[in-house]
Amino acid sequence: MARAIDRLRSEHDLDRLIHGGAARGSSSGRLGGARYLAPRLGDATDIECILTTNGTQSALLILFHHLVGKGGRLLAERLSYGALRELAGIAGIELAGLDVDGDGILPESFERACRKGGVRALYCNPTVQNPTTAIMPLSRRIALADISRRYGVPIIEDDALGRLHPDATPPIAKIAPDVVWYVMSATKGLAHGLRLAYVLAPSRAQCDSALAPVERLSFWTAAPLLTAVVASWALSGAADMISAAIREENAAREAIARGALGRIGLISKPGSMHVWLPLPAPWTCDSFVRSAVAAGVLLRSAEHFAVDNQSVPNAVRLSLSTPSNRRAAEVGIARLAALLDRRPTAEYQEERSVPNPC
Repeated sequence: MARAIDRLRSEHDLDRLIHGGAARGSSSGRLGGARYLAPRLGDATDIECILTTNGTQSALLILFHHLVGKGGRLLAERLSYGALRELAGIAGIELAGLDVDGDGILPESFERACRKGGVRALYCNPTVQNPTTAIMPLSRRIALADISRRYGVPIIEDDALGRLHPDATPPIAKIAPDVVWYVMSATKGLAHGLRLAYVLAPSRAQCDSALAPVERLSFWTAAPLLTAVVASWALSGAADMISAAIREENAAREAIARGALGRIGLISKPGSMHVWLPLPAPWTCDSFVRSAVAAGVLLRSAEHFAVDNQSVPNAVRLSLSTPSNRRAAEVGIARLAALLDRRPTAEYQEERSVPNPC
């Protein structure tokens, strides 16, 4: 970061970066965005279709307003991004979950919902899905794109972890750029404190249309200095080096988790930043989360990721990226493995008779 700012100080007018900025982001910032997206989308991205936003949540609020509208219905995986329900509430939209399996959304569930009518858009996270780690196969991505076209239901594809899995199945946006609004942040691929996300619209006209209602507002815009730093990293190759280092660390932590919890049924992908753990009886989400907290480990139950009020599996998500170093991650995983080797303590015994307290 220090080197990048030094470089910007010598090459640019820092006053301009601190005191102002274009609504959709500068041309150089969007050029850096195109380079940042290139490992997943290739090198032909039109920068006039890119918006630079103040993180994924701001990007989603813009898209919810533009594509769904107040009172409209948004579809998503039954278990999805933990902030989705709150964002939908702020936007005043209805959120409905789709059936999934180990490969992600079932196309027939998407088509059934579209056939009923009233659906404005689909939000999905098909690559190392949050929280289940599912990676949707190519055939299913093609099927979703086909349904999207036939029913006129655009797709919002959140590729939060795609940059850390560049060899994963291509994004739906690469297969069907005409129907997909693609979102990727710098949070996972570079650093958690970077609130910057790129939105790639299907066309210049649609990008302009999404921007028009919020062009004079600033809550959603990325800080020009931050945009310039990330663009500098992307264009110089530093971003690729940082992402590669994160991939290496993720791989080591995921291997530790798989080694300790694989026998219990852990679900993960090589190099996952988070893992999904179905709980064995008599553990329940509530009893396990509270016991883990008592042991000094924070995790999230399936309920946190539910997009509607339907039942959820008896499972928890472990974030492998939150611990500050690999040793801390290893200690936390070991504590969870030790918990699972014994039964819930007496204070949780009464919970066993409650079906699926998650």
